[in-house]
Amino acid sequence: MGRSPSAGVAQDVVLLLLALAGCGGQSPKPAHHDLSFTVSLADEQNVIPPGSPGLLFVPDEHLSYLRQPDGSYKMWVSGGGTLGFTTPDMLRLTSMKTANGVPTTVLAPSGPGSTAFDADYAGAGSVFPAANGTDLLMIYHAENHLFGSTHYPGTPFYASIGLARSTDGGVSWQREGRILSGHDPQQPSQPATGAGALTPSAIETGGYIYVLFREIDLQSKTQGLAIARAPVASDGAPGSWQKLDEGSFSTPGLGGEFTPLQLVLDPSDEGDMRQPFVSFNSYLQAFLLTIVGNGGIYFSTSPDLLTWSAGQIVLPALVADGTVTPTTAPYNWYPTLVSLDQASETTTDQTGYLYYAKGANDGTPHHIMYRRPFSLTLSP
Repeated sequence: MGRSPSAGVAQDVVLLLLALAGCGGQSPKPAHHDLSFTVSLADEQNVIPPGSPGLLFVPDEHLSYLRQPDGSYKMWVSGGGTLGFTTPDMLRLTSMKTANGVPTTVLAPSGPGSTAFDADYAGAGSVFPAANGTDLLMIYHAENHLFGSTHYPGTPFYASIGLARSTDGGVSWQREGRILSGHDPQQPSQPATGAGALTPSAIETGGYIYVLFREIDLQSKTQGLAIARAPVASDGAPGSWQKLDEGSFSTPGLGGEFTPLQLVLDPSDEGDMRQPFVSFNSYLQAFLLTIVGNGGIYFSTSPDLLTWSAGQIVLPALVADGTVTPTTAPYNWYPTLVSLDQASETTTDQTGYLYYAKGANDGTPHHIMYRRPFSLTLSP
């Protein structure tokens, strides 16, 4: 990076703010400092029973849903591949695809051991209507675990963000290609960790599709919360994306540099910031972020997707997140806010549910979907 801001950069930011002012037909208000965000610590509901065949790692990304004309819902959620469900209440789930009674994926990894960007993982982050109003688009987290001639079952992995399209209501999906990657390409070898572009959450506003994600560039020694956008009319096709870098959406989604968004969660462990989920909150008239950090699940608000309030904990971690080993320590990850009266998870209101993955804490890396009620209150 290291480039100086220019008049063109400033103009781009002003245009962005004007575009975002159209979200929901109203102007987002400034971030709130008098906001109470309450998550019930008593009313936990199990959405997927522990030990459910085919669902031992669900959710493994944020869930996504679309409310149907009859008031029911379609839900897509990751478990290594993407699973699809129909549900009357976002609690009782019926799999879109099964084999011998066991839920199976509607989008699977393309094949372990290959060089494909989604060879080992293809998990939905967001599903939303295409520009034609009939097809559906999926933005998904993808992984490749092949380094040199060695294929690793877990870590290391190189992550990218892919796009898929469905013409049958989300039961089957066709890959459209990779749309976002880290600035640093996949290397012949890598430490036992993740790198690249991870855990996307998408939202449409002002004529653009915006995606928040975590980027980790090991060689450049840069990581943090990133944002990129593509025109809605492009359907997010490969090549249409630009990352935010030094105040301007000016670098390519594939391989471009990025400037991390400034967000503070735990000042003592600033690097622990992952799994961002964003919605537009109709009660606050602002963007609302939930994200995992060292102290648990945090929230932050923003008027423009660029400037975020300091994170505040809404669901405390049972142990410091930076110390979690999934097989031996409890954790709550992959948060998604759901207001059941809204058309999708991209809009929330004053009340709803916080969905998350709860570690089984049984000596396995299994995790299970739970939810808790949430409510927002602004002081007079």
